[in-house]
Amino acid sequence: MATILEKQISLRKTASDSYTSSWHPDWAVGSTLHGGCITAVIHHAAATHLVTDPKLAAQNQPDILNLHLEFLRFCEQCDSTITITPLKIGPTISTLQLRLSQNGLTKVVALAISTNFEKPVGPTVTTDWTLLPPPKPVPNFEDVLAHQPEENWVPARLDGAILPMTGRILVLDPRGGFPVDGICDAWNGFIGERMDATYLALMTDVVPSMSDTLMRNGGLYDAHAFCQKSERWAREAPGVPGVFTNSIAEAMQASTLNSTVTLDIEFKRRLPKEGLRFIFTRTATKMLQGGRMDLEVTICNEDMDLLCISHQVILVLEAQRKFRGGRAEPKL
Repeated sequence: MATILEKQISLRKTASDSYTSSWHPDWAVGSTLHGGCITAVIHHAAATHLVTDPKLAAQNQPDILNLHLEFLRFCEQCDSTITITPLKIGPTISTLQLRLSQNGLTKVVALAISTNFEKPVGPTVTTDWTLLPPPKPVPNFEDVLAHQPEENWVPARLDGAILPMTGRILVLDPRGGFPVDGICDAWNGFIGERMDATYLALMTDVVPSMSDTLMRNGGLYDAHAFCQKSERWAREAPGVPGVFTNSIAEAMQASTLNSTVTLDIEFKRRLPKEGLRFIFTRTATKMLQGGRMDLEVTICNEDMDLLCISHQVILVLEAQRKFRGGRAEPKL
């Protein structure tokens, strides 16, 4: 059965190499569409093409190993066309080029590399890699879902006018907040629904604003401010998720916004057919200088097995351009 996200994407094949995609108000950030939702559209188009195109399906490579996106222009609130060109079809991996356009203008270009995670292509060796500093212990998810207090994590939801889709996400923030500047940990789960690989692609970009967080400016996605509100709520209603809002009016007061220039995702394994209930997300930034910022996201499952890693190049820009009336800005 299609997920809510897949229904919102509403992918339709229009030619052997082309698809159209819808959009949903839940994806809106001002007059534009959230980059994570566009990433999900492209992931879903690539994953669909890999198993429906006869030449690609014959290679039996249904999994996306790596997805690279370059965001050339902001995406508007309208349907998109995705054109797919195979650059290489091989027995081990294949490479697809995807171009997402709106009203004839190219907005995003992407490369997707396919594989079959069930078929080894070489050796497997374990490493001593671990998350440093270590995150708090894995939550007791049964207590969380039963609205019982969790020792190390505080539940909350952000249900506002900016990216309304987040209203469906239960967020668990660490008690005590984020002691290391540039690192934010959280657990995320969609209420009433499990996550597939397309959701995972989306969630690489549903993270705190690390510029707001580093500047501690109290912006809409300042992780310190959100966690403090969650903890205050938890003291009054232990175990019950706090529900917080935001508005266009608040967004227009922001001094900066994050604009993703490039996004790379490396997937590490095929997800179980039943999907994922919760994922752990570590968001990390090494440097913000002159409005240019790196962003690394590490996502694990409930057993803390690595699922994917992503890297973004971000420009931290004047916020008002995003929330002006009328058409979105045509380019960065």
